[in-house]
Amino acid sequence: TASQRRHLEDDVGYFIGPYCSEQGSEVNFGVFSDEFCTIFADDDYNGLSHKEFYYKVTGEALPYGEDSLVGMECLSCKEREEVPDNQNQDGNDNNNDAQDEDEVIELCEQLYANAGKCESGMNPNSYYFSPNENGCNYMEGIQIMRSDGTVVVKSGSASKTAAVFIGIFAVAFVLLGAYVYYLKTKLDRAKVDLSSQ
Repeated sequence: TASQRRHLEDDVGYFIGPYCSEQGSEVNFGVFSDEFCTIFADDDYNGLSHKEFYYKVTGEALPYGEDSLVGMECLSCKEREEVPDNQNQDGNDNNNDAQDEDEVIELCEQLYANAGKCESGMNPNSYYFSPNENGCNYMEGIQIMRSDGTVVVKSGSASKTAAVFIGIFAVAFVLLGAYVYYLKTKLDRAKVDLSSQ
């Protein structure tokens, strides 16, 4: 009954956690019925999605349920100019990474250092003596659609060598099957001939 169902819902723990949208271009919050955030807490009985269920229970929209947690706007990596100590309250707001000459903020340096790279097109006589090509295969496998940020996996190209081997094995399998059938019928005929003598 409805009262028993309501009592069961009260005993269930719900969890809010991030998940990737269907297109893969956004990270949203969702309501889940397990602590690992793998099973959406959809209310199939009333036909409500996990977001609608959250609204029904709390009376408020789920934060970041529709808007992405991760923005698509760019972040400037240029280091800000130094502020004289008399204008700077604690003397260290803008000087955390000012000792280097590259004028790139530390966050961007760390992001670049940890990012997968495909520097195969770099000039060998440039600053990079040994280009990092560890990310080339991965980057060739994806294509980013710039219009909405949706990531689309490229369809794998068919290998001609694999197609040739598949064809050879298929023909060999058919020929082997025909030869086995031929030998079986020949053996059956030999048994029939022996039994008649």
